[in-house]
Amino acid sequence: MNARESRNEVMERAIRRLGILEHLFIGLAAVAALVAGALVAWLLGQAFGLSFRPTWAVSALLLFILPGGISIWRVRRHSPRIRAEDSAEHSRDRA
Repeated sequence: MNARESRNEVMERAIRRLGILEHLFIGLAAVAALVAGALVAWLLGQAFGLSFRPTWAVSALLLFILPGGISIWRVRRHSPRIRAEDSAEHSRDRA
């Protein structure tokens, strides 16, 4: 096995591990949104007499979708700049 093959194996293993870590973070965010949504629904139910289940569903979805949507929007907004910086860095490394 040469150096290129071992480097590719290490990169593939790192990519797999990052994928697992990403799924773990998404799962934890979903659980946190459910718990926070339940707390919001309970508080709104106590304060305004709203029904728990619909309030929980709406608040949990909002607490999961809004932060996720904002982060996706920020990544997409900055991605052309990031790609330009990466390509400039790669061209400097080649020279």
